[in-house]
Amino acid sequence: MRLLILLAGVAMAGSYVVTWVEPPFAGQEISPSVLIGDDLQSLVTEGSWQARVFLAGFALAAVSALLAVLGRTPSFFALLAGISPVVLGVHYYLRAEDVRADFGLPFSVNFQDLGQVYDLLGDFIRAGLWMYLGGAVVLLLAGLAGRSAGR
Repeated sequence: MRLLILLAGVAMAGSYVVTWVEPPFAGQEISPSVLIGDDLQSLVTEGSWQARVFLAGFALAAVSALLAVLGRTPSFFALLAGISPVVLGVHYYLRAEDVRADFGLPFSVNFQDLGQVYDLLGDFIRAGLWMYLGGAVVLLLAGLAGRSAGR
């Protein structure tokens, strides 16, 4: 279990610096570290709860991996790291129309139709997003399994 938590924690935490989306014609690849840049401290102290949950997911994944290296089974930290994308996903899914309006897209996209969103973005998604989501799923399941086993 610790090996799974270690690998998933490293993948999720490492995805912070790996490209998530490579938009056509926009030039720069998009990753959390590129988007946040030097504003990390202000996001932590003054950011919205969504930004804090997003950033905490990376930190908790790193802590989970570190504890796994030290021989601990960090079920609680793994569970929190794994659930952070779920919390954000549910929040933004419920606010899908507001998000579309915030983006100011010149075409109609139903963000509640996940198939349509994937068809639109699928060609531009890169390894970082899959590392984040895959690591989160494994951490969530390992955290649940560890908590149910009483660790």
